[in-house]
Amino acid sequence: MSEPVSAVAAKPIVDAAIGNLFTCSVVRVERGGASDTYAAGTLCPDPSAGPDAPCTADSLFDLASLTKLATTALVLAFVRDKSLSLDMPFRELVPEFRGGAKDRVTLLQVLTHTAGLAWWKPLWKEAGSADELIELAAKEPLAQDVGEFRYSDLGYIMLTAGLARAGDATFADLVRQRILGAVETERTDYGPRPAVECAATEEDRDWRRKRLRGEVHDENAFAMGGVSGHAGLFGTAADVASLMRVYRDGAAIGNALATLARTEHYRGGGVRRGIGLVLRPPEGLPFFSEDAFGHTGFTGTSAWVDPPKDLTLVVLTNRVYFGRTNDAELLRFRVTVYEALSKP
Repeated sequence: MSEPVSAVAAKPIVDAAIGNLFTCSVVRVERGGASDTYAAGTLCPDPSAGPDAPCTADSLFDLASLTKLATTALVLAFVRDKSLSLDMPFRELVPEFRGGAKDRVTLLQVLTHTAGLAWWKPLWKEAGSADELIELAAKEPLAQDVGEFRYSDLGYIMLTAGLARAGDATFADLVRQRILGAVETERTDYGPRPAVECAATEEDRDWRRKRLRGEVHDENAFAMGGVSGHAGLFGTAADVASLMRVYRDGAAIGNALATLARTEHYRGGGVRRGIGLVLRPPEGLPFFSEDAFGHTGFTGTSAWVDPPKDLTLVVLTNRVYFGRTNDAELLRFRVTVYEALSKP
Protein backbone atom coordinates (compact mmCIF):
# COMPACT_ATOMS: atom_id res chain seq x y z
CA MET A 1 0.00 0.00 0.00
CA SER A 2 1.44 3.39 -1.02
CA GLU A 3 2.28 6.08 1.51
CA PRO A 4 -0.33 8.86 1.79
CA VAL A 5 0.50 12.07 -0.08
CA SER A 6 1.46 14.89 2.27
CA ALA A 7 2.69 18.46 1.97
CA VAL A 8 3.80 18.46 5.60
CA ALA A 9 7.49 18.38 4.65
CA ALA A 10 7.09 21.89 3.23
CA LYS A 11 5.56 23.33 6.40
CA PRO A 12 8.74 24.28 8.32
CA ILE A 13 10.34 25.66 5.15
CA VAL A 14 7.32 27.82 4.30
CA ASP A 15 6.76 28.95 7.87
CA ALA A 16 10.36 30.10 8.20
CA ALA A 17 10.09 32.27 5.08
CA ILE A 18 6.84 34.06 5.97
CA GLY A 19 7.44 37.69 6.83
CA ASN A 20 10.80 37.98 5.14
CA LEU A 21 10.55 36.34 1.70
CA PHE A 22 6.76 36.54 1.24
CA THR A 23 3.61 37.10 3.30
CA CYS A 24 1.84 33.92 2.18
CA SER A 25 2.29 30.70 0.26
CA VAL A 26 0.34 27.70 -0.97
CA VAL A 27 2.16 24.44 -1.68
CA ARG A 28 0.37 21.59 -3.44
CA VAL A 29 1.71 18.10 -4.05
CA GLU A 30 0.04 15.44 -6.20
CA ARG A 31 1.14 11.83 -6.52
CA GLY A 32 -0.63 8.66 -7.54
CA GLY A 33 -4.00 10.36 -7.98
CA ALA A 34 -3.95 11.85 -4.47
CA SER A 35 -3.14 15.41 -3.42
CA ASP A 36 -2.38 17.52 -0.38
CA THR A 37 -2.08 21.26 0.13
CA TYR A 38 -0.40 23.45 2.75
CA ALA A 39 -1.36 27.13 2.93
CA ALA A 40 0.17 29.62 5.34
CA GLY A 41 0.53 33.32 6.04
CA THR A 42 -1.79 36.21 5.28
CA LEU A 43 -2.72 37.81 1.97
CA CYS A 44 -1.92 41.46 2.66
CA PRO A 45 -0.51 42.89 5.90
CA ASP A 46 -0.57 46.34 4.26
CA PRO A 47 -3.90 47.98 5.31
CA SER A 48 -3.74 50.38 2.35
CA ALA A 49 -4.63 47.51 0.00
CA GLY A 50 -7.74 46.21 1.72
CA PRO A 51 -8.39 43.92 4.65
CA ASP A 52 -5.90 41.21 5.44
CA ALA A 53 -7.06 37.60 5.55
CA PRO A 54 -5.54 34.17 6.11
CA CYS A 55 -4.10 32.50 3.02
CA THR A 56 -6.04 29.36 2.08
CA ALA A 57 -5.92 26.71 -0.62
CA ASP A 58 -8.49 28.81 -2.52
CA SER A 59 -6.50 32.06 -2.44
CA LEU A 60 -5.70 33.64 -5.78
CA PHE A 61 -2.13 34.45 -6.78
CA ASP A 62 -0.81 36.54 -9.66
CA LEU A 63 0.63 33.67 -11.71
CA ALA A 64 2.96 35.92 -13.74
CA SER A 65 4.83 33.83 -16.35
CA LEU A 66 2.92 30.67 -15.51
CA THR A 67 0.48 32.40 -17.88
CA LYS A 68 2.86 31.34 -20.66
CA LEU A 69 1.90 27.72 -19.96
CA ALA A 70 -1.66 28.51 -21.02
CA THR A 71 -0.50 30.51 -24.04
CA THR A 72 1.80 27.72 -25.23
CA ALA A 73 -1.05 25.26 -24.75
CA LEU A 74 -3.28 27.46 -26.92
CA VAL A 75 -0.63 27.49 -29.67
CA LEU A 76 -0.35 23.71 -29.51
CA ALA A 77 -4.14 23.35 -29.61
CA PHE A 78 -4.09 25.30 -32.89
CA VAL A 79 -1.23 23.11 -34.13
CA ARG A 80 -3.25 20.03 -33.26
CA ASP A 81 -6.17 21.16 -35.42
CA LYS A 82 -3.74 22.27 -38.15
CA SER A 83 -4.66 25.96 -37.93
CA LEU A 84 -0.98 26.67 -37.24
CA SER A 85 2.31 24.83 -37.70
CA LEU A 86 5.37 25.07 -35.51
CA ASP A 87 7.70 25.60 -38.48
CA MET A 88 5.68 28.50 -39.94
CA PRO A 89 7.38 31.92 -40.13
CA PHE A 90 6.33 33.96 -37.10
CA ARG A 91 5.65 36.92 -39.40
CA GLU A 92 2.68 34.99 -40.82
CA LEU A 93 1.10 35.12 -37.37
CA VAL A 94 2.31 38.63 -36.51
CA PRO A 95 2.76 40.58 -39.78
CA GLU A 96 4.38 43.54 -37.99
CA PHE A 97 7.30 41.26 -37.08
CA ARG A 98 9.34 41.30 -40.27
CA GLY A 99 12.52 42.40 -41.99
CA GLY A 100 16.06 41.03 -41.95
CA ALA A 101 16.70 38.07 -39.69
CA LYS A 102 13.13 38.32 -38.33
CA ASP A 103 11.87 36.83 -41.59
CA ARG A 104 13.43 33.45 -40.76
CA VAL A 105 12.15 33.26 -37.17
CA THR A 106 9.67 30.42 -36.74
CA LEU A 107 6.81 29.98 -34.30
CA LEU A 108 8.75 27.13 -32.68
CA GLN A 109 11.72 29.44 -32.03
CA VAL A 110 9.48 31.91 -30.25
CA LEU A 111 8.16 29.12 -28.01
CA THR A 112 11.66 27.81 -27.26
CA HIS A 113 13.04 31.33 -26.64
CA THR A 114 15.55 31.01 -29.48
CA ALA A 115 14.04 33.71 -31.73
CA GLY A 116 16.72 36.32 -31.01
CA LEU A 117 14.33 38.49 -29.02
CA ALA A 118 15.32 40.80 -26.18
CA TRP A 119 14.26 39.37 -22.84
CA TRP A 120 12.18 42.39 -21.76
CA LYS A 121 11.54 46.01 -22.65
CA PRO A 122 9.57 48.70 -20.73
CA LEU A 123 7.11 49.06 -23.60
CA TRP A 124 4.43 50.29 -21.21
CA LYS A 125 6.23 53.62 -20.97
CA GLU A 126 5.53 54.34 -24.66
CA ALA A 127 2.35 52.45 -25.49
CA GLY A 128 -1.11 53.95 -25.17
CA SER A 129 -2.98 50.71 -25.84
CA ALA A 130 -2.52 46.96 -26.09
CA ASP A 131 -2.26 47.19 -29.89
CA GLU A 132 0.44 49.85 -29.64
CA LEU A 133 2.42 47.82 -27.13
CA ILE A 134 2.26 44.70 -29.32
CA GLU A 135 3.39 46.73 -32.33
CA LEU A 136 6.32 48.12 -30.34
CA ALA A 137 7.30 44.57 -29.37
CA ALA A 138 7.14 43.51 -33.03
CA LYS A 139 9.34 46.41 -34.15
CA GLU A 140 11.95 45.91 -31.43
CA PRO A 141 15.29 44.92 -33.02
CA LEU A 142 16.56 41.41 -32.41
CA ALA A 143 18.98 41.29 -29.49
CA GLN A 144 21.09 38.28 -30.54
CA ASP A 145 21.41 35.70 -33.28
CA VAL A 146 18.38 33.61 -34.13
CA GLY A 147 18.93 30.19 -32.58
CA GLU A 148 20.59 31.49 -29.42
CA PHE A 149 18.63 31.06 -26.20
CA ARG A 150 17.38 34.05 -24.27
CA TYR A 151 14.23 33.87 -22.21
CA SER A 152 11.87 36.55 -23.50
CA ASP A 153 8.46 38.04 -22.82
CA LEU A 154 8.27 39.77 -26.19
CA GLY A 155 7.27 36.77 -28.30
CA TYR A 156 4.45 35.91 -25.92
CA ILE A 157 3.30 39.54 -25.93
CA MET A 158 3.03 39.34 -29.72
CA LEU A 159 1.20 36.01 -29.52
CA THR A 160 -1.63 37.85 -27.74
CA ALA A 161 -2.57 39.45 -31.06
CA GLY A 162 -1.44 36.62 -33.34
CA LEU A 163 -3.53 33.95 -31.63
CA ALA A 164 -6.58 36.22 -31.43
CA ARG A 165 -6.38 36.62 -35.22
CA ALA A 166 -5.83 32.89 -35.72
CA GLY A 167 -8.81 32.01 -33.53
CA ASP A 168 -11.07 34.88 -34.60
CA ALA A 169 -11.89 35.69 -30.99
CA THR A 170 -10.38 37.63 -28.13
CA PHE A 171 -7.23 36.13 -26.70
CA ALA A 172 -8.74 35.85 -23.22
CA ASP A 173 -11.80 34.02 -24.52
CA LEU A 174 -9.63 31.58 -26.47
CA VAL A 175 -7.55 30.80 -23.38
CA ARG A 176 -10.71 30.34 -21.30
CA GLN A 177 -12.53 28.15 -23.78
CA ARG A 178 -9.78 26.05 -25.29
CA ILE A 179 -7.40 25.64 -22.36
CA LEU A 180 -8.77 26.59 -18.95
CA GLY A 181 -12.12 25.01 -19.74
CA ALA A 182 -10.52 21.89 -21.16
CA VAL A 183 -8.53 21.22 -17.99
CA GLU A 184 -11.45 22.26 -15.79
CA THR A 185 -9.79 24.98 -13.77
CA GLU A 186 -12.25 26.43 -11.26
CA ARG A 187 -11.02 29.93 -10.46
CA THR A 188 -8.25 30.88 -12.88
CA ASP A 189 -8.87 33.91 -15.08
CA TYR A 190 -7.41 37.21 -16.14
CA GLY A 191 -7.67 40.18 -13.79
CA PRO A 192 -8.68 42.39 -12.29
CA ARG A 193 -9.83 39.98 -9.58
CA PRO A 194 -11.47 40.74 -6.21
CA ALA A 195 -8.70 42.14 -4.03
CA VAL A 196 -9.88 40.38 -0.87
CA GLU A 197 -9.33 36.98 -2.53
CA CYS A 198 -5.81 37.78 -3.80
CA ALA A 199 -2.33 37.72 -2.39
CA ALA A 200 -0.97 41.26 -2.62
CA THR A 201 2.19 41.88 -4.60
CA GLU A 202 4.51 44.86 -4.87
CA GLU A 203 3.99 48.43 -3.80
CA ASP A 204 4.32 50.27 -7.13
CA ARG A 205 5.74 53.63 -6.08
CA ASP A 206 6.67 54.88 -9.54
CA TRP A 207 3.64 54.36 -11.78
CA ARG A 208 0.42 53.14 -10.17
CA ARG A 209 1.41 54.52 -6.75
CA LYS A 210 -0.24 51.87 -4.63
CA ARG A 211 0.14 48.35 -3.29
CA LEU A 212 -0.97 45.98 -6.07
CA ARG A 213 -3.64 43.47 -5.21
CA GLY A 214 -5.93 41.81 -7.72
CA GLU A 215 -4.38 43.59 -10.69
CA VAL A 216 -1.46 42.21 -12.63
CA HIS A 217 2.00 43.03 -11.31
CA ASP A 218 3.73 43.03 -14.70
CA GLU A 219 3.71 46.56 -16.16
CA ASN A 220 3.51 45.53 -19.81
CA ALA A 221 0.58 43.22 -19.09
CA PHE A 222 -1.17 45.97 -17.10
CA ALA A 223 -0.72 48.38 -20.03
CA MET A 224 -2.44 45.75 -22.20
CA GLY A 225 -5.53 45.82 -20.01
CA GLY A 226 -4.33 42.94 -17.84
CA VAL A 227 -4.57 40.38 -20.65
CA SER A 228 -1.41 39.13 -22.35
CA GLY A 229 0.24 35.95 -23.47
CA HIS A 230 3.15 36.44 -21.10
CA ALA A 231 1.37 37.39 -17.85
CA GLY A 232 -2.02 38.28 -16.46
CA LEU A 233 -3.64 35.10 -15.14
CA PHE A 234 -4.61 34.78 -11.49
CA GLY A 235 -5.24 31.33 -10.09
CA THR A 236 -5.04 28.79 -7.29
CA ALA A 237 -2.52 26.04 -6.71
CA ALA A 238 -5.10 23.39 -7.64
CA ASP A 239 -5.80 25.16 -10.94
CA VAL A 240 -2.10 25.39 -11.77
CA ALA A 241 -1.81 21.66 -11.17
CA SER A 242 -4.75 21.17 -13.53
CA LEU A 243 -3.02 23.31 -16.16
CA MET A 244 0.06 21.09 -15.94
CA ARG A 245 -2.13 18.22 -17.18
CA VAL A 246 -1.78 19.74 -20.66
CA TYR A 247 1.87 18.74 -20.69
CA ARG A 248 1.66 15.71 -18.42
CA ASP A 249 -1.38 13.98 -19.91
CA GLY A 250 -2.03 15.74 -23.22
CA ALA A 251 -5.16 17.54 -22.07
CA ALA A 252 -6.35 19.99 -24.77
CA ILE A 253 -3.40 19.23 -27.07
CA GLY A 254 -3.14 15.43 -27.34
CA ASN A 255 -0.39 13.06 -26.27
CA ALA A 256 1.83 13.52 -29.34
CA LEU A 257 2.17 17.28 -28.86
CA ALA A 258 2.54 16.92 -25.09
CA THR A 259 5.45 14.54 -25.71
CA LEU A 260 6.92 16.97 -28.23
CA ALA A 261 6.60 19.85 -25.75
CA ARG A 262 8.47 17.84 -23.10
CA THR A 263 11.24 16.93 -25.57
CA GLU A 264 14.54 18.82 -25.40
CA HIS A 265 14.66 21.45 -28.16
CA TYR A 266 17.58 23.46 -26.81
CA ARG A 267 20.54 22.73 -24.55
CA GLY A 268 23.35 25.08 -23.67
CA GLY A 269 24.73 27.23 -20.88
CA GLY A 270 23.17 25.13 -18.14
CA VAL A 271 19.74 25.38 -19.80
CA ARG A 272 17.42 22.78 -21.30
CA ARG A 273 14.18 23.89 -22.92
CA GLY A 274 11.15 22.14 -24.32
CA ILE A 275 8.31 23.92 -26.09
CA GLY A 276 7.25 26.55 -23.58
CA LEU A 277 8.74 24.46 -20.78
CA VAL A 278 11.80 24.48 -18.57
CA LEU A 279 13.34 21.02 -18.52
CA ARG A 280 15.40 19.76 -15.62
CA PRO A 281 18.74 21.51 -16.06
CA PRO A 282 21.85 19.48 -16.99
CA GLU A 283 23.23 20.28 -13.54
CA GLY A 284 21.05 21.01 -10.53
CA LEU A 285 17.74 19.72 -9.14
CA PRO A 286 19.26 16.21 -8.84
CA PHE A 287 16.23 15.02 -6.84
CA PHE A 288 14.11 15.33 -10.01
CA SER A 289 14.19 12.78 -12.81
CA GLU A 290 15.78 13.92 -16.07
CA ASP A 291 12.30 13.96 -17.61
CA ALA A 292 10.99 16.54 -15.11
CA PHE A 293 9.64 19.81 -16.51
CA GLY A 294 8.10 23.00 -15.22
CA HIS A 295 7.99 26.79 -15.27
CA THR A 296 8.37 29.73 -12.91
CA GLY A 297 6.77 33.14 -12.52
CA PHE A 298 8.39 36.43 -11.47
CA THR A 299 5.92 37.05 -8.64
CA GLY A 300 7.15 33.91 -6.88
CA THR A 301 5.13 31.16 -8.53
CA SER A 302 6.33 27.82 -9.88
CA ALA A 303 5.18 24.38 -10.97
CA TRP A 304 7.05 21.16 -11.74
CA VAL A 305 6.01 17.74 -12.96
CA ASP A 306 8.20 14.65 -12.60
CA PRO A 307 6.50 11.96 -14.72
CA PRO A 308 8.65 8.97 -13.64
CA LYS A 309 7.79 9.81 -10.02
CA ASP A 310 4.14 10.56 -10.90
CA LEU A 311 4.71 13.83 -9.05
CA THR A 312 3.28 17.33 -9.55
CA LEU A 313 4.44 20.21 -7.34
CA VAL A 314 3.00 23.72 -7.27
CA VAL A 315 4.50 26.44 -5.09
CA LEU A 316 2.76 29.82 -5.06
CA THR A 317 4.11 32.83 -3.14
CA ASN A 318 3.90 36.62 -3.31
CA ARG A 319 7.64 37.19 -2.98
CA VAL A 320 7.50 40.59 -4.78
CA TYR A 321 5.51 41.94 -1.82
CA PHE A 322 8.93 42.80 -0.40
CA GLY A 323 10.39 43.97 -3.71
CA ARG A 324 12.39 42.47 -6.54
CA THR A 325 15.81 41.91 -4.98
CA ASN A 326 15.31 38.49 -3.38
CA ASP A 327 15.93 36.24 -6.40
CA ALA A 328 18.68 34.23 -4.72
CA GLU A 329 16.61 33.67 -1.59
CA LEU A 330 13.59 32.65 -3.65
CA LEU A 331 15.65 30.12 -5.61
CA ARG A 332 17.00 28.58 -2.39
CA PHE A 333 13.47 28.40 -0.98
CA ARG A 334 12.06 26.74 -4.10
CA VAL A 335 14.83 24.17 -4.33
CA THR A 336 14.48 23.30 -0.65
CA VAL A 337 10.72 22.81 -1.00
CA TYR A 338 11.09 20.78 -4.20
CA GLU A 339 13.67 18.51 -2.61
CA ALA A 340 11.60 17.96 0.53
CA LEU A 341 8.45 17.09 -1.40
CA SER A 342 10.08 14.97 -4.11
CA LYS A 343 11.11 12.31 -1.61
CA PRO A 344 8.84 9.25 -1.66
